[in-house]
Amino acid sequence: MHRTLKEATVTPPKMDIHEQQKAFNRFMVEYNEERPHEALGQQPPASIYRPSPKPYPAKLPEVEYDQNATVRYVHTNGCIKWKGQLFFLSETLIGEYVALKQIDDHLWEVRFSFHPLGYLNEEKGKIISQC
Repeated sequence: MHRTLKEATVTPPKMDIHEQQKAFNRFMVEYNEERPHEALGQQPPASIYRPSPKPYPAKLPEVEYDQNATVRYVHTNGCIKWKGQLFFLSETLIGEYVALKQIDDHLWEVRFSFHPLGYLNEEKGKIISQC
């Protein structure tokens, strides 16, 4: 799919961003509404797509943490502040709050909602990935 997209839209590049966007839009219509797909029994995706009946909220509720958790805000640089020091966590969580739970004297588990992310190791001065 990516090679097809590239061939149809950027080889050669269009004159300006507006022409490039028009090429992407034409490709999207062709790919989804006209072009048959082998994996779909030679039907275009739009012919069999059905929107989910499950309603989704416009805004997700704020994550709530246990009152015993220590909560920190993830700043615009992806860091949390801990005891006057910045620890890089992830740019993906910018603007969110994470919880820390003490595991050992200098070791804290870091979580986003119920997802464990890693461990803040005060002695090493960094967050160690869960993986």
